[in-house]
Amino acid sequence: MHIDLASYAARGPLADVCIIGSGAAGLTLATRLARRGRRVLLCEGGDQVFTERSQALYRGESVGDPYIPLDAARLRFFGGSTNHWGGMCRPLDAYDFTAKPADPRTAWPIGRDDLAPAYPAAAEILEVSPIPPDTRIPGLALKRVHFSIGPATRLKDKYADEVARSPHLHYSRNTNLFGLETRDGRITGAVVRNYTGGTYRLRARYVVLACGGIENSRLLLWCNRQSGGRVIRQAATLGRYWMDHPHATLGRALVFAPAALGLDASQSVFLAPTPAMLATRGVLNCGLRLHRMSPEDGEALATHLALIAPRLGERLRRQPPGSRCGVVLRAAWEQQPHPESRVELDDDDRDALGMPRSRLVWRKTALDHHTVRECVLTLNDYLRRRDIGRVQLEPWLADDTLQFPEDGELAGRHHMGGTRMADTPEHGIVDRDCRVFGQDNLYIGGSSVFPSSGHANPTLTLVQLAVRLADHLDARLG
Repeated sequence: MHIDLASYAARGPLADVCIIGSGAAGLTLATRLARRGRRVLLCEGGDQVFTERSQALYRGESVGDPYIPLDAARLRFFGGSTNHWGGMCRPLDAYDFTAKPADPRTAWPIGRDDLAPAYPAAAEILEVSPIPPDTRIPGLALKRVHFSIGPATRLKDKYADEVARSPHLHYSRNTNLFGLETRDGRITGAVVRNYTGGTYRLRARYVVLACGGIENSRLLLWCNRQSGGRVIRQAATLGRYWMDHPHATLGRALVFAPAALGLDASQSVFLAPTPAMLATRGVLNCGLRLHRMSPEDGEALATHLALIAPRLGERLRRQPPGSRCGVVLRAAWEQQPHPESRVELDDDDRDALGMPRSRLVWRKTALDHHTVRECVLTLNDYLRRRDIGRVQLEPWLADDTLQFPEDGELAGRHHMGGTRMADTPEHGIVDRDCRVFGQDNLYIGGSSVFPSSGHANPTLTLVQLAVRLADHLDARLG
């Protein structure tokens, strides 16, 4: 039910769980716990619909590699960034949870089997269609992978009525976390502010911060500063190891035998490295995306290749045009988890509530470049070796020089890391149950806990984590 914040803060019951943020993680937690009779307080910093007032709090500076403006990369109202989610998802690969040979920091303290029990519920929440198993392509170190592709589920619409009617779920809009009070390793109060100058103290047995892959770091950095470092006592990794999935166009390809890659029956095919390739080529995970061109564009590519490669041109003239196809090569790939990619507080710029804005430092590495280049070269080697196609690379991939595109898609707006999951507080912020180290009753929901990203879109995995966290909190509540 919707509540008046001032009245609830003054006379409301002690909540079992206070959840800050109503995106995919927050709504999953809130509704599942409320259905079990738990007293849930759900706080959303925005309103039911988009407002400039709330969205303005997401403005911030980005430095390092070019990135999407921070207030355009996420949404700040009921439902969070699921309001612009495209619906494309698949689980992380089992080896995404392990220490990859190219960088052991990709390891999670949990494995895919730990998340498997939460998959059916997460798939139902996001209305995921059945995803075919991966398939090997003989002679190619890349496998064919599949996604559930839309239509996107709008959690705002899916849960609006339940949030409004549930007797166990108290929902407050325009309620922005501004501080956390702690004593003896427990959060004793959450200080929140609205847009009219009101400041209130909320209490709950457990507190979950679920505000997204940038905001979770910013809020914890600010709350930790205000508390004199008592919220997170070992904060060396706080805000660090921040990741997105770099996105880029890699080039074009003319494929003489589309059936070899599955392009005979599909307009788009997705390829990813096998575990063996991760080891032998020293790469991270990568999703190559082959998008079939129109017949006219495919023939234009064939004409172009014939001009620059006369011997190939002779072959193309003998081949019926309908037996080949042109494809655009794109990729979304795993970014190396690196401490220099991070979220910071910008003390020179404060938002309307008085909190320092986010400064995002996004830096891709030589391993990020090596990963995507090796994957597309592996595809090119396969096509040439079998004489079933040719690849034309974009100039930025033509050699080992560390170059990335400075415009175009840039990234997937998949904000991950910053409050990473780890076995010990020296290496992360939360444990395997998403509990903040050193705080008995403070948890983090969402993809900010990801230690590494794989190449798959993060929404399905973060909802699996939220389902698992709901079960954990329900058990702790007794």
